[in-house]
Amino acid sequence: MVELHGFVPASSTAQKVANWGHLNRKVLSKLNFRIPDEVIQQLVQSRPGTAEQVLLLLRDKIEERQRQSKGGSG
Repeated sequence: MVELHGFVPASSTAQKVANWGHLNRKVLSKLNFRIPDEVIQQLVQSRPGTAEQVLLLLRDKIEERQRQSKGGSG
């Protein structure tokens, strides 16, 4: 679960970058997943297609983890 109190509502680029960094450290790291700084910049700048790429990679990582957990418990 993501604790929303750790994120500051943001319209500034600097705060958006800080929020993504927080997400990287506190949430995505638990999945052994990290969004590179250059991709965070693209997300913050609303570059078309970037969010979709990140979500697809994240889905792949989650599915991989689910496969590993099923294989280890059976």
